[in-house]
Amino acid sequence: MESEAELQAGGEAASACPGRCTLCGHGDQTLSLFCLDDLVPVCSVCGAEHTHTGHRVYPIEEAVHDCKGELERSVNILQNRASKSDLIKHTCESAFSHNQSQVQQTEDQIRAEFVRLHQFLRQEEEDRITALREEEEKKRRKMKERCGKVEEMIQFISETIKEVEKEIEADDDDFQKSYENTVKRVWKCQKKPQKVFRTLIGVPEHVGNLRFKVWEKMMEIVPYFPVTLDENSASASLTVTPGLNQVQYEERHQSSCPSVPERFDPYACVVGSELISPGQLFSLYSWVVEVTQSTNWTLGVAKATVKRMELFEACPEAGFWTVSLRDGEYYAMTSPCERLELNGLKPGRIRVCLDLKAGRLMFTNHDSDTHLYTFSHSFTEPLLPYFESICPRGPITILPQRISVIIEKHKIPDEDEKEEDEEEVIEDISNSNHEDSQ
Repeated sequence: MESEAELQAGGEAASACPGRCTLCGHGDQTLSLFCLDDLVPVCSVCGAEHTHTGHRVYPIEEAVHDCKGELERSVNILQNRASKSDLIKHTCESAFSHNQSQVQQTEDQIRAEFVRLHQFLRQEEEDRITALREEEEKKRRKMKERCGKVEEMIQFISETIKEVEKEIEADDDDFQKSYENTVKRVWKCQKKPQKVFRTLIGVPEHVGNLRFKVWEKMMEIVPYFPVTLDENSASASLTVTPGLNQVQYEERHQSSCPSVPERFDPYACVVGSELISPGQLFSLYSWVVEVTQSTNWTLGVAKATVKRMELFEACPEAGFWTVSLRDGEYYAMTSPCERLELNGLKPGRIRVCLDLKAGRLMFTNHDSDTHLYTFSHSFTEPLLPYFESICPRGPITILPQRISVIIEKHKIPDEDEKEEDEEEVIEDISNSNHEDSQ
């Protein structure tokens, strides 16, 4: 019997089509049947023998028609697969070209940022050296002035000594006449010279914790954004600024953006690049978004696994927890949407506050510190900040936040506290020894 063959197309096995009827070599019988299990034509005798017992065997005329239809369906599946493969190839080529431009743009941006950092560090270095030189000059003038006064005092003392010696040798009448002035002059010389303090350079002021002080000062001029946008996820109708903190809707799509799976389409959406996962060290996240110039926006969080290349509804059931401005009205995007009554207020800056531990996502008007809406949900899956804009008039912007450094300071215990601590240590040691002995 001939070997079995199988063609895989679209996940279905396509059988080989039986050829023109010929004679069977086992008895010159006509090949009038076709075995679907072995994919070979057989005669009526072979079809009844043990070699094909239990197999699906039926007339060859029907098999020819069915096999041709099956191959036609396979051709259609293969053509569809080839078309999809061409699309994937085009996407890869487009992504490769886009990657090159991204690399160049990102490299230029990195170099520009470091140029600014280097300028800051060089200026900071010059300022600190200038401060050191100014202190040196100030103390040099002070010491020179002090030395001048000391020299004057030494000269005055020397002259006084000569005058006193001269008065001692004078006769009594002259001595009595000038005695008062001589004594006063001696008294003036007996004043102790003032000690000169802080004459040396204050080295700790210039180099103590130098790198920390420079870094602390750098935080005042370098913005920190709690959320940075993932431009690879941005819809082709959105433009993300190089700083990754602002997104602008464009009525004309960007043809240079490759249609990668992580990109939103057809909705004008973008997500943040920071993955918020339950169980992390921090459970409280907050960011402020300026929407003053936009008249159509949606803000909130979304599951990291939400659909991106398909149509969806931005509601909790689909993995979205957001508030939105549509046609001048504010909504909480629930199912169905809940209209928010803001009493005529138009928030210009929205604060989004996510408390994973408490299971709350709260939206507030940052300018007036008034509550807008709160979602209550037990977030168990990783989340991403979510933004949507279809207003060409103005962008939506993530605002920077100030960073504060907390320096931990340890309290020196009082004597009573020391004694209590020592007693506790002694008791712990005694308990430990007692347990070891047991």
